[in-house]
Amino acid sequence: MGRLALILVLASTLSSCAFKEKPVLMEMGPLPFAGNICRIAVLPFTNQTGHPGTIGTAYTRVFTSELIDYGNYIVSQEGDVRKILQQMKMIPGETLSSEQLRALADRLGVQIVITGAVLEMSERDKSGRNLDPALAVVVRVLEASSGRTLWITYDASEGNQYQIIMHFGLINSMNALAKRSALEILDLWKKKGFEKCSE
Repeated sequence: MGRLALILVLASTLSSCAFKEKPVLMEMGPLPFAGNICRIAVLPFTNQTGHPGTIGTAYTRVFTSELIDYGNYIVSQEGDVRKILQQMKMIPGETLSSEQLRALADRLGVQIVITGAVLEMSERDKSGRNLDPALAVVVRVLEASSGRTLWITYDASEGNQYQIIMHFGLINSMNALAKRSALEILDLWKKKGFEKCSE
């Protein structure tokens, strides 16, 4: 009787967990250098959530940090990127033309440029109580020499999608969810031929 009750509890717990879909990658063109890329610039992600705040900047920093740790890439400093954007009279998050992108990439000495947007984000309700965090992002990989979009990746995550049983595995902070999202995107890129830096 005790075993049956335990099985029923486990079944109800597992069925209540949301299913996490893998990130979706659309390939518009092949990566340069057969995917053997080292020098990368990450442009500030835009905040398209409709909520005020710095979620775009926060996700940019999390993604950049995970990118460096993941593949030993040489990533341009955030301050250098912003300085060049200011010199070009570009607002962070503003869409760059192919010519502007090539100029920026040339000054930074990078092979590809990564940019994107945070599309959805929720963490707290109006009363300030914690909710299950949710995040949706789109990440673009651009060829530095041409400004062409090569890859577009979409990922949507919720904290409860990582729950294994009861509260184990549950992600309950936006920062932790952003890190998990970035890692899942990078794992997918690796499978698709985005090599770790060998320099």
